[in-house]
Amino acid sequence: MQFRFRDADLYYEDYGAGVPLLCLSAFPFDRRMWREQRALGDVARLLTADYRGIGGSALTPGPYTMDILADDMMALLDHADVKQAVVLGDSMGVYVAFSLLERHPERVRAVVFTDSRAEADTPEQAERRQVTADGLRSEGTGVLRARVDDLFAATTRRLRPELVDEMQTQVAGMNAEGLAWLALGMGLRHDRRALLPRIAVPALLLCGEEDTVSPPAGMQAMADAIPNADFHLIPHAGHLAPLEQPEVFNRHVRAFLATV
Repeated sequence: MQFRFRDADLYYEDYGAGVPLLCLSAFPFDRRMWREQRALGDVARLLTADYRGIGGSALTPGPYTMDILADDMMALLDHADVKQAVVLGDSMGVYVAFSLLERHPERVRAVVFTDSRAEADTPEQAERRQVTADGLRSEGTGVLRARVDDLFAATTRRLRPELVDEMQTQVAGMNAEGLAWLALGMGLRHDRRALLPRIAVPALLLCGEEDTVSPPAGMQAMADAIPNADFHLIPHAGHLAPLEQPEVFNRHVRAFLATV
């Protein structure tokens, strides 16, 4: 389904019934990374959207800052007639969730953060975003192949290589320009550490035990900074815990939804 907000036609899917659950994807993926969470459709109404520039959403001039993406998601909630949602973000999706909490806190009922961090990019990291964007524009999506591999746990790469291949294929079909604008937007994001102790809604934090991109120690520190946050490790998962270990991941989310 599509709706128009400002200068973009944005694509989303609306599945299930129950607590509204807004699912925000990791870079460089679209709404399809949440397919395993459809198992929660008996207790949650899942709203899964493609960020502008990728998937079924329109390409617009960028960069796509986290504030722009948060406003897009707020507009989706308006379009879907959802007053408040539980916001579930993975990696870059958490950056968007932070912006939602800052810009539209009244729309956030609770949060689930997985495999991410609150710090802004260092100048060196922001420069690497620029290198990634330049590579996408000059060479295409193939420049992300090694990055996508690194997002998965070693266990997943060994035991489920077909999942890694599937996600590589999805990324290969993405709009390289849209991904470039997303990469640059991440490099411009704000440091959100000061926001953490001000998060007043229920919070669940999950982290893949084998995540080398956003390691468990950092996620534990984030959880410690959020009042009354609950934290769990997901065994045998890397940076994409919802995809790699969906049964364990969904079990934690299902239990959390029952409390909010």
